[in-house]
Amino acid sequence: MKTAILSLFAAGLFALVSGAAERHAEPNTLQTILNQAAPGDDIVLSPGVYYGPFVLDQLGTKEMPITIRADRTARGRVVLTCADRELRENRVKWSCEDETLRLYSVPFDHNPVRVLYSGSDLMPYSTLEGLRNFTLLEGCPGPRHGFFFDPGAKKLYVRLHASKYGPSDPNLHLMAAAPVTAPGYNGEKIAKPEHACLTVRPKGEGNIRIDGITFETPGAAAVLTFASDVTLSNAWFDGCRFGIFGGGPNDALPARVTLEHCFYHNRPCFEDVADLIAEYRDTPVMKKYSIFWWHRKGSYGDREVMKNYETGIAGGIGRNWIIRNNLISDAFEGLSTWGNSWSNGLVVEDNLFENVIDNALETENHASDMTIRHNLFRNCFEPISWQPLDGTPWPGPVRVYDNLFVTTPEFRAIWPWPPSVFKIGASDRNWTKPHMIAPKDGSGPVSKASVTVPGEGFLVYNNTIFFEHGYFMSTPMPIERELVNFHFFDNICVVAGFHRIPEYRAPRIGFDHNLVFFSAGTNPQAEFLAGPGGKVLKDLAELKLGPDFGPAPQSPAAENGIASPRAAARPYVGAVTPGGTWNLPPVGPDEAGQE
Repeated sequence: MKTAILSLFAAGLFALVSGAAERHAEPNTLQTILNQAAPGDDIVLSPGVYYGPFVLDQLGTKEMPITIRADRTARGRVVLTCADRELRENRVKWSCEDETLRLYSVPFDHNPVRVLYSGSDLMPYSTLEGLRNFTLLEGCPGPRHGFFFDPGAKKLYVRLHASKYGPSDPNLHLMAAAPVTAPGYNGEKIAKPEHACLTVRPKGEGNIRIDGITFETPGAAAVLTFASDVTLSNAWFDGCRFGIFGGGPNDALPARVTLEHCFYHNRPCFEDVADLIAEYRDTPVMKKYSIFWWHRKGSYGDREVMKNYETGIAGGIGRNWIIRNNLISDAFEGLSTWGNSWSNGLVVEDNLFENVIDNALETENHASDMTIRHNLFRNCFEPISWQPLDGTPWPGPVRVYDNLFVTTPEFRAIWPWPPSVFKIGASDRNWTKPHMIAPKDGSGPVSKASVTVPGEGFLVYNNTIFFEHGYFMSTPMPIERELVNFHFFDNICVVAGFHRIPEYRAPRIGFDHNLVFFSAGTNPQAEFLAGPGGKVLKDLAELKLGPDFGPAPQSPAAENGIASPRAAARPYVGAVTPGGTWNLPPVGPDEAGQE
């Protein structure tokens, strides 16, 4: 992002065209125009940096929606930011505290939830000594750039990377320091305008369209909406914990929100992970610190100082949201349980998830009627998770179909131990919740023997999976707990193996008509995964797939799929039709359009 060379216009340079008549606003503030907004208004933002937060207190109608848009869609052309203005505009100079360490400080009055330097995300360190040594708590190594806020000295300290992302002197960068985060265990209680760059405050049918804006370093979310019927498109989310967040109680979250053609990232968190693993692989660090590279998960950190990166492109999801045609890249997670816990009817389609460190999509804790279709998951550590931690109601039904899961050799070489495509299980933590414990009347607790997906179940079909370095599934729970109403059929499964425990058979899970190749060598679990009507391949060449993953006519993937009482019979096995190609629709705003 080249915002450093932008001309910083005064906030509020725009034109306002009313749905009824054209009106021209004086160049004062965007908030003034939002206060005057009426149904049918088309609010056009001229190039510049707008210092928020901003609030819209007016709803549109179906016939006369309210539109807030950039004059032209380009990254960094119109920026809505909650960054500290004096710091961002370089009106306060950074002092060098230690030339050898390249440690700098500036007077500051709060602990920012995020700090960016020319777009690069800094790791929040828990102590000043930790920042000096690039170590987390307990001596665990951390990324080679970060920040720390000292509440006693009222100073913000930074150490920038010595070579990768420009000069190590923050005076030579555009520094964007966010406000404090929202309250809550993980900063998830996002409810006030100060938590977002732009808040749509009224409840009801919003009929609001927001388009073409770059959002930067809010307290929590780029957009907070209490209104339903909101569309956010062609947006960039820089230093945002969430892209868009629905406000309100769990049983009254906004409905029918559409998020499309947006770019969500935590750059360079993926490269930070790769660098740390490369440095400490096969060293005592790996034995001493479990999964030490999950520093942005909050491992070995102070939760009061840093709220973790288990967030994603959307949160506070209510009924019938649509997340489509987005690019989620270089992120810790794409969509997490912190945002998806109470979704109902969510559709996630035609997105590209790439270089994701943890889970691309989490379907928990209580997500209902979720559809995941026609997405490309490229280089995602564990793409799909069904791991509720909050007890019943269990997530489901969930449908996962027509998706392509692929990894590159470079990605596979990073990890010191194999991950899995599907993380599925319910740990004992669920049974610590009050409604899961035996009541005083002696009626008994919810059984720990099994977990059952509601309705149709957890359906995974017609996916093409090339995950040669990992397992098909992992089960983060006692191995004897049974998984009921899970079904995997008509999939191409190229994996290292089925499960890390060779004897595991998942007795209540249904497997049918899958094409299976184990890159680590065939074992009895391969037949189990293939299921009735399936086939275990001795040689990957038997699949006869092209470079676009489309099967040749003679490929076993071109044979008819099975008939299922839960889904229509499929004319092929795998995500790509015979003779077809994987034509993923345009994903995200054009990065080449940045200014």
